Amino acid sequence: MKEFFTASCDGDMLRLQWVPEVHITYQTAVRAARVLEGLSGGRALPLLVNLAGVAGLTPQARAGMNAYRGFSAVALIGDGAMGKVVAAFSKRALTPTAYFTSESEALTWLSEQGSRASAPREARQTEI
Repeated sequence: MKEFFTASCDGDMLRLQWVPEVHITYQTAVRAARVLEGLSGGRALPLLVNLAGVAGLTPQARAGMNAYRGFSAVALIGDGAMGKVVAAFSKRALTPTAYFTSESEALTWLSEQGSRASAPREARQTEI
């Protein structure tokens, strides 16, 4: 199966990088969430998402991303119109979420959100 993203866990933070020109579908978003869950080891960690180059996002993927509660906070980094569109809809997310054009600002914001990593994920997770 072709992956449309790369995911990693750097200590106590998850990272998600979408490949250029990806059109994110519900199935792709679910796959990314499952990979991130595996990397987190059952902890609700902060997530840094790079949206640079994302070509599109289906309404179903957007709704699923907004409803998912497996992360303690989500920082979105973008550099174009699609990042701004995703950020606008993320205001409805159940998890603290913010949009940035600078990775350093995003990392600062994530560190300010504090860590809820010790809380069991099962108590807060919803299906995407």
